[in-house]
Amino acid sequence: MVNKMVEIECLACSKAIKPRQLNDTDNYDAENYDGQVVCQECKSLLYVKSVKGKVQKSKVVENKSIRSLKDIAELAEEFEKQRKKEEREGNTQ
Repeated sequence: MVNKMVEIECLACSKAIKPRQLNDTDNYDAENYDGQVVCQECKSLLYVKSVKGKVQKSKVVENKSIRSLKDIAELAEEFEKQRKKEEREGNTQ
């Protein structure tokens, strides 16, 4: 019997990943895994629960994806604050 690789979508970066914990039956209970995995693409930490080889639950534990809208908004806000500060101090060119 050929086992199909379990593939999930990273909730942080939307890339398809194949976590070792859900595919390595020699070292993990891949059929009934309940724990954390790291996205190979964006390095975000995800919680995944699989029962009988099917993913039942997943969520982002730590988002390290640059695609996070919250991250982009925070960077834009910091940039704008710095720009206004430099403008007040007369350091703009």
